[in-house]
Amino acid sequence: MHGLIGLCPGGFSEAVRNSISSLTRRDYDAPATSAPSQPGKALKGTWPSTPSQPRPRHLLALPPEIILMILQQLDFASIARLRLTCKTLRGLASPHQIRILFGGPAQLRMQLLGHCKTCLVHDPFRSRLLQPPLADPGYPLASQCLDCALQARDPRISVGKKIVLANFDTVWVCRWCGYPIVEGAAFGFEQMHRFCYKRYNDVLLCFFVLGWLQLGLGIVAAALAWRYYRDAMLVFAPTLTNFILLWICLMFLISRGRRLRTYHWTLAIELIILALWIPPVYHVATDIANASGATVLKSTRATLAMFILNMLFRLLNFFGNLLLIFRLDITKRHRSSIPKWRLPLHYLATALVMWTYPQAVEQKYPPDYS
Repeated sequence: MHGLIGLCPGGFSEAVRNSISSLTRRDYDAPATSAPSQPGKALKGTWPSTPSQPRPRHLLALPPEIILMILQQLDFASIARLRLTCKTLRGLASPHQIRILFGGPAQLRMQLLGHCKTCLVHDPFRSRLLQPPLADPGYPLASQCLDCALQARDPRISVGKKIVLANFDTVWVCRWCGYPIVEGAAFGFEQMHRFCYKRYNDVLLCFFVLGWLQLGLGIVAAALAWRYYRDAMLVFAPTLTNFILLWICLMFLISRGRRLRTYHWTLAIELIILALWIPPVYHVATDIANASGATVLKSTRATLAMFILNMLFRLLNFFGNLLLIFRLDITKRHRSSIPKWRLPLHYLATALVMWTYPQAVEQKYPPDYS
């Protein structure tokens, strides 16, 4: 350092001592002479002295050699931000001087590889930085932290794929939240975080309960229609067809694996079931409307309620399968770059997917629609 600034060790320590003491010292001129003994008469050749203004106490008041010592204790990100404050500091922290401060080009290159090019966050282990591409014009300052890469929608961060970090480790991207699994992978399923895997299992439990509820409502609605409206062809025929299609749709749901996609088939079946529930609902609602003044049987009201609930569930299944066909990315809801007004839409779309088929987050790519 002494050779860098051109001072001998003794002279440098003396300069440091004088520089620091000058920041806290207040120099005043000689005290003013006493006032004249007689009013109106002043001593000739004397002027009342006033205290001098204290020297400004800021970083630029220090000598350049002290500033260079301070820069030597900072990391690259702090020096880069400091260079943006004023021309003086920008001139002191020149690229040539930065290379000297970090011990040469090799050490500076290692420092740059450990910084994010967007937010300049420093990761000495490079475990949360993406591997920098050699073709980047800013290399070696070409790494990017995971947060900045997610906000920039880096195509390398994709669900179902491994990414290479700056320390050459390969990690999976979580299928639930879309964040790379740097640490804390779930036991038995390495493509999810532990917390994400727990939430996924909770969703599977709810899906299992709601699935049995839908199946039970379909059976009860068909039984009520056959019990009270056996002679009404507008009710009996559609409910019988829906009962058969209900089991076909269930078979598609059970036989669907991690690669095979049958969303287009279940979408068509759900649409047919939804359309076939319209005639029974219309017939029962007409009977209730025509019974003006008469008491409507509880069985009739219960039948209409079962029909409407089945229509509602099939409508939700239709929209859920439609979103699955278009391969909705449910991990977008965790990214802060999404506008706030779109977040409720993403939560609604995610809820529809979880309602219809939450196992879609486990399916492999590329898909098979055969």
